[in-house]
Amino acid sequence: MPDQQPDKDKDREFGISRRSFLHAASLTPVALALPRLFAQAGDVYKPLNPGKKLRIGVVGGGFGSAFPWHQHPNCTVTAVADLREDRRKHLMSVFGCSNAYGEFHPMLKDTNVDAVAIFTGAPSHVAYCKDVMSAGKNVISAVPAAISLEQCHDLVDAVKKTGQTYMLAETSCFHAATMAALELKETGKLGTLYHCEGAYFHDHGTILLSGNVPPDLMSMFVYEGQPTWRMGYVPGYYLSHASGPIVHVTGEKLTEVTAAGVPIDHAFYKKNQYDNNPFICETFFFRTSGGHSARVAIHWWTTAPYREGADYYGTKGSFFEPWRGDPASASYKQSEKADEFRLPDYSSMLPPSLRSFVGAGHAGAEPFIVNEFVSACLEQRKPLVDVHKAVAFIAPGICGHQSALRDGELMKVPDFGPIT
Repeated sequence: MPDQQPDKDKDREFGISRRSFLHAASLTPVALALPRLFAQAGDVYKPLNPGKKLRIGVVGGGFGSAFPWHQHPNCTVTAVADLREDRRKHLMSVFGCSNAYGEFHPMLKDTNVDAVAIFTGAPSHVAYCKDVMSAGKNVISAVPAAISLEQCHDLVDAVKKTGQTYMLAETSCFHAATMAALELKETGKLGTLYHCEGAYFHDHGTILLSGNVPPDLMSMFVYEGQPTWRMGYVPGYYLSHASGPIVHVTGEKLTEVTAAGVPIDHAFYKKNQYDNNPFICETFFFRTSGGHSARVAIHWWTTAPYREGADYYGTKGSFFEPWRGDPASASYKQSEKADEFRLPDYSSMLPPSLRSFVGAGHAGAEPFIVNEFVSACLEQRKPLVDVHKAVAFIAPGICGHQSALRDGELMKVPDFGPIT
C-alpha cells in the first residue's frame, strides 16, 4: 500500500489519533501477552535481563529455519534436528549451530536445551510436544496444534500435567492487521463484533494437477516416492490461519459448526492417510460463544490470491485486512465507502535485532512469535497463544470436517477450557 500519511480529518472521524497508534506500536513484549494489546506500558522496548538466555533446539529444517531465534538477545540455538540431511545442514548454517541430530529425541537429554521448537509434519505435533514437555522442557509448535479431538485433549492434559510452557506459532495472530483489529475492538471503535469472515487460500490443486510441477514443490507432497503428510490433507485441519485471528480478536470460541466440502475426482485425493479425505476445499459457518456468527473458507484449490486472516464486522464499525492488492480499510458508516486504513508499525515492540525481519514471510509474524515465546519462557508467564487458544483454533475445523462428511450436519465443538 502507498506509504503516505492518512488524512487527519479521517483519523478524527474514526476516533483514532496518530498519537494513539504510535503509542500502541511501541508497547513492550510484556504488553503483547496481556489481553489488551494496547495495555498500559512504556513506549520504549524494555530489554529482558541480559543474563537470562533461552537455549532452544529447533526441529524441522523447512519452516523451522524461518524463525530468527539466534537474533533475539535473550535466545541462543544450541541444537538442531532433521531426518533429512539437506535440511539438517540448512539449519546448521542458518543458526550457526554444530550440535545437530537426525531423529530429534536424543536432543531431549541435552542439558544445554531449555526449550524445543517443533516444526515437523502436522500429524506428529502433539506426540512430539508431549515428549518435549515430559522431558521437562518448554515447547513451541507449528500449526496446526492437533488433527483430532483426542489429540486436543491430550495436549491440554500434557500442559496441565507437566506445567511446562506451550505456545502455538500461529502466524495470523501476529499480523499487523490482526493486532490493529484487536486494538480497535478493545478500544471500542468497532462496538460489538457480530460477524467475522476468515480465509486461508493456499493453492495446491491447480498447481499439482497442472502436469508441470517444479520438483521442489512436488517434494512437499511426494518425497522419495512416498506421500508426505500433505498428500490429501484435510482443509479443516488447517483452520487456525483463519479461525485464530477470529477467536483471538473477539475473545469468543467457535461452539457450533455446519460445513460443506468440495471433492475432487483425481488420484491425488483418492487415497490418503486421513480416512481417504475427499475434499480439497471446505467452507464453514460457525456460531460463537457470544451468540454471534463467523464464516471461514479453507481452500486448497483456488485461483484467488493467497490469504490467511480475517475481516471483522461490528455494530459501530468494520475492519478489513489487506488483500487482493488492496490496503487495509475501515468503515464506520454503512452508506459510505470504507476508507484506507494505514496499519501501525508494531516493530518497535521488538528488540532492535529482530525489527529487520518484520517484512519477511507470513506478513512479518515470525519475529513477533520468537519474541513472545522467548519472553514468556524467561518471564515464566502464559504466552499469548497458549494451549487453550491453540485447541480453540483447531477443534472447530476438526468438527467441521465431520459436518462436511455428513452433508452439513450441525456439530457442537467441545470446550477445552478458558481462552483468556
